[in-house]
Amino acid sequence: MLTFKFLDLKNTYGIMIRMDKFTAIIGIIGLFMLAIALVILINAVIGVFKRKRKFRQLMTSLIVFLILFGFSLSAIYLSLFLQTFSRYTHEDNIGWIHAAREDAKIIMVYQEAMQQERHYFNLLGDQWMVEGYFLRWSLALRWLGAGSYYRVTRFTGRWEETNNKPMSAYQVYPEEFLWKILLKYDNKIPFVDAAYGIGAFQYPSNDTFTLYINDTGFILRKN
Repeated sequence: MLTFKFLDLKNTYGIMIRMDKFTAIIGIIGLFMLAIALVILINAVIGVFKRKRKFRQLMTSLIVFLILFGFSLSAIYLSLFLQTFSRYTHEDNIGWIHAAREDAKIIMVYQEAMQQERHYFNLLGDQWMVEGYFLRWSLALRWLGAGSYYRVTRFTGRWEETNNKPMSAYQVYPEEFLWKILLKYDNKIPFVDAAYGIGAFQYPSNDTFTLYINDTGFILRKN
């Protein structure tokens, strides 16, 4: 009997949420220090023009401004770096796959992470492959946090040598008209970088694979 080794994603999501909060806090602190530094500089300049401040006081204010300005820029740059790093290393768990060899067949089980729906089917081949569509947003939207849009459509069997070998496939979801439009006209749609088909394949084994999606496509990892 085929069984799944389910992953506890709460810790992973918790780390991601804490990382995002930390990045936001660093950025807010940087902006707050920058605002204070600007207030100090403006007050110093106004004081000089109104002759309410001596030269020594002006130099003290300038030193304080430069220190706060340096710390604020460092915090802002760190926040921007962490945001960029987070977006380019982010991965979403979208399902689990178990594929076992049984005689000439590959016994497949696919479970979606979000909908908790299982698919049972058989494939023919030396390998199995998961296929789908992938929509990549423009760089600006990705940096702001827009996740890639994807769709798992089907699984197919693959032969290492294709001479007169029977083909097999299992359709998870139908080929939607929207994706046909996206693939044909992606370069004409605002805020879309590219739309294309993606796939990942592996050999059948007794391992359960976790299917991830990141900024480039599918990732298969053994549990």
